[in-house]
Amino acid sequence: MARSEAYEVIVVGGGIAGCFAAATAAAEGAEVVQLERKPAEQGGFIACGDAIKSPRDPSRYPGPIDMDAIASDEAVQADGNIDQIEWWDEELDVRKVIPYDKHSNVIDRYEFGQRLLDQTTELGVTQHFDTVVNDVIQNGSVNGVEAICEGDPVTYSGDVVIDTAGAQSVIQDMVDFESLDAPGGVSFEKPHFTHFGSAYREIIETDEPVEYQNSIVGKPLEEMGYVWYFPRSPTSVNVGLGFQMNKDPIPLADRLGEDLDGRPEYEGAKVAERFDKKNKLGAAIALRRPLDSMVAPGYLTAGGSAGTTHPITGKGIRGAAISGFSAGKTAAGAVADGDVSEQRLWEHNTYLYLDHGEGAKLAARDAYNVAASSIDISVLRAMAAVLPENEIREIVSTDTAFDDLTSKLSILAGAGKNLLTHYLSGTFDHLDVSNSELYEALDGFRKTRVFVDRYEELYERYPASREGYFDWLEERNRLDTAFYEAIDLAEENRKY
Repeated sequence: MARSEAYEVIVVGGGIAGCFAAATAAAEGAEVVQLERKPAEQGGFIACGDAIKSPRDPSRYPGPIDMDAIASDEAVQADGNIDQIEWWDEELDVRKVIPYDKHSNVIDRYEFGQRLLDQTTELGVTQHFDTVVNDVIQNGSVNGVEAICEGDPVTYSGDVVIDTAGAQSVIQDMVDFESLDAPGGVSFEKPHFTHFGSAYREIIETDEPVEYQNSIVGKPLEEMGYVWYFPRSPTSVNVGLGFQMNKDPIPLADRLGEDLDGRPEYEGAKVAERFDKKNKLGAAIALRRPLDSMVAPGYLTAGGSAGTTHPITGKGIRGAAISGFSAGKTAAGAVADGDVSEQRLWEHNTYLYLDHGEGAKLAARDAYNVAASSIDISVLRAMAAVLPENEIREIVSTDTAFDDLTSKLSILAGAGKNLLTHYLSGTFDHLDVSNSELYEALDGFRKTRVFVDRYEELYERYPASREGYFDWLEERNRLDTAFYEAIDLAEENRKY
């Protein structure tokens, strides 16, 4: 027979979003339990590119977690070793360099995760490891989960469940959202499988320092995705690759091996070990805009399961932290008020889309991903060769905007110069890309850029309460349709 345990807030997941949610809820006075499927000594061991910018900035990492202490821990390796992004297309002899205004870091994600879990328990959170959730409890609202904890069945009851179980969260499959008590129907948006990608990475130790030890490097794949080289140190590199699940599958480990074979810097290199095994990991990752609504009665979601960790921006860790903080603060406030309705939990949505605003920027820039997913990879490579660095930065960043006429003219001039250079060198013939195909793709990019601005303006008008949400959603859906039609997007490529 299952034993029963009662808490006010139940957090499912021991990653970044889960730790920020649990720690924040506990700091706000709630009784919190955090459930993690891995054993304690393996918490934080996940597949990730491990890049993190400005970890000591409290506006980027809000809440009670002491990020300065974590970043100062030598084992975490937040040493500011990265000062630029590079995009290589070696077959075309293309190398784009985008400097960072401030240094970034490629951290040891496991050590980082362990420090997060340590701080979370120090803030008063009860942590149960080796715990797998296999059902939810609901009665008008979500008010608990059924799980197996260290081999024994346990019923966890509570006022609120925070789902941080990652991309393709099984919790979302367990909840019967239609039966929850919300006037006019629950607002929560359940994602589709095409909104995710698959990733794989290895930690490689080299004999000599790599020449790009100060750079985050990306390279194109034959499908929609990229290979990465992220140096943790001059001789330790996180190498990996990822692709979208709506594309033909790629044997990730074999394809990564093909990329590394023959590269002189990896000759004689070895895969690092963790837990007496090769440090190799795979995972599903969210490749979509943040959910339109991340709440339901008694239920909030954050991190990958909320779509706030889109890797195109390189801010997956930050997005998880911000959304986890918001979920934890909202949950604790709702418990204190004795009201866990969807309306009371709406604060979580408004923080991400309005108060902090990161959600609005992520949602707007997802239009680039939607457009790119429908373009042949050869054409995309040609576009990347033509576009100047400033325009590429605009695509991958949520911190920059090139809205003034001078900037736009500069970008246009840069694109024209690159176009002429690659035309004369035969780049487009080599890719078997016609002038008309490239022009059509660039015109689609221009139209997408216009819609990115329109999406951002719309998300900045996200409803401050549940009232008005469904009218706003209809307006957003009309904008989706207008965008798809403007870029002639085929029905099967329409993501939402």
